[in-house]
Amino acid sequence: MLFKLLLENPELSSTDTSLAHLLIQLETPPVSESPNRRPLVVGLAIDKSKSMYGEKMNATIEAASALVNWLTRHDHLAIVAYDSNVEVVQPLIPLTDKFSVIKKLENIRVGTSTNLSGGWLQALKSVEAADVENAFRRVILLTDGMANTGVVSTKDLVGIAADHYKRGISTTTIGFGQDFSENLLREISVSGGGNFYFVAGPEQAHEVFFREFGDIAALFGQGLEIKLRPAPGVSIKEIINDVPYNSTEDGAYVLRPGDLRSDDLRNIVVVLEVNGGEAGDAVSLITAELSFYNLIEGSRLEKHDAAVMVNFKARPSDGYNKTVRMEALIAASSRAMIEASRITNEKDLSAARDVLNGMIRRLESHVTLDKETIERLIRRLQEMERNLEENLNLARKHLMASASEMGRSFVYDYHFSGNVHDRILETQLKGQLDLYRCPELKADIKRQIDAGYRYVIFDLTDLQYVDSSGIGTLIQISNWMKKRAGLMVLANTQGSVDKVFAMSKLDEFFVFKDTVSESRLFLEEHIAAQGRV
Repeated sequence: MLFKLLLENPELSSTDTSLAHLLIQLETPPVSESPNRRPLVVGLAIDKSKSMYGEKMNATIEAASALVNWLTRHDHLAIVAYDSNVEVVQPLIPLTDKFSVIKKLENIRVGTSTNLSGGWLQALKSVEAADVENAFRRVILLTDGMANTGVVSTKDLVGIAADHYKRGISTTTIGFGQDFSENLLREISVSGGGNFYFVAGPEQAHEVFFREFGDIAALFGQGLEIKLRPAPGVSIKEIINDVPYNSTEDGAYVLRPGDLRSDDLRNIVVVLEVNGGEAGDAVSLITAELSFYNLIEGSRLEKHDAAVMVNFKARPSDGYNKTVRMEALIAASSRAMIEASRITNEKDLSAARDVLNGMIRRLESHVTLDKETIERLIRRLQEMERNLEENLNLARKHLMASASEMGRSFVYDYHFSGNVHDRILETQLKGQLDLYRCPELKADIKRQIDAGYRYVIFDLTDLQYVDSSGIGTLIQISNWMKKRAGLMVLANTQGSVDKVFAMSKLDEFFVFKDTVSESRLFLEEHIAAQGRV
């Protein structure tokens, strides 16, 4: 685990007051080799109000069934369905009989209005009551409408999320269609330490559950807190990223950025105001204390310290740290999307466009910093701006979801062990890929990643069995490769293994080829195309 503070400017004025960007950076190790991953206790709270009738409910049930198949027999699941009333579809049980759980999902029938708080609280209660030692607990709350029965106040609902997260239960929210409140669901997920997703149509439901499972399968730390202590003459003016925080009586700030995943780089940008005359004698400009529960090591409380200093000069140089400046721009772009989404709630299209265009102009003025990254950010903002003209309600939700996704995954200058290269790794998987084989496979792929590989072909010709642990491992490996701008291909799936992929709907997300040679040709063409971009 790496924890450090970086300042954008190596020198600040010793006589004037300056604004400075501070980057808080956390980097987790790529993979755990432990054969006994922490069990998951998952609560599904599914909206079954009248507006979910038809394709929405069918897609949700299919996606939830796929999640059941992904979880292992060591995990626990509770399912709650809610309309004006709350129905416990499946009390919390270990997933030893997945067939019966899926049948109960398939029997959910739509009802009337949306008692979001009732369904969510019941799922939270079920998960909290689970007598499962050292378990990670998460509730997935899905809705396609507004909370119109029970607790409806945004402040109260966000308070429920924050309170349960302090007690070790995170909440992920999924908004389906165009009639839910994206502001509410995003705020619940931020305060609840989970994720926020937008499902525009039924065909996207599986993708969202797939991404959420990849997230919880890779969990590294929970209960994350960062305490910042500025030196005299230094104050925190702004936290650009969408992170819950509070100030303390002694002048410190406590940030709670949510859960940490393995193989993750988390960046938080803070704006400092520095009085050079008063801060010049300080040993450190600001100190930071990081604490979290390490889920890989039995929920052990882990702590790290970091500090940063700056040179004070009467005439500071114009030098800057490129990584800090880029992360400040990425964080500002995410904030601009959130702000534009909020403004469109007031039907002020012109003001929302001004926010996005203002950010685009700011990015254009920094294009020489990193042309490729800046242009990617500009294209995303321009796409969002065009969407405002087509469908304001839909665009508002895309803006909020894109901002949340950018905050999780749009990371500049990711550091890897060793140098990446374009050679292709070919690996045969034989016999069974289950809970006991997965740590060995992860450890082997980790060594190959450290050696620079980012393209891998798995030959599944002789793989006879794969369970949900194996599926989860392949999801993780696929994510590792994608983070390194690489790709994973599965070749020649056979018999029951092929059926498992189809049943879990993963045939839509992994790249499958009939033979190893076809896979190799596919990757070679992909690598060549990447080189031409």
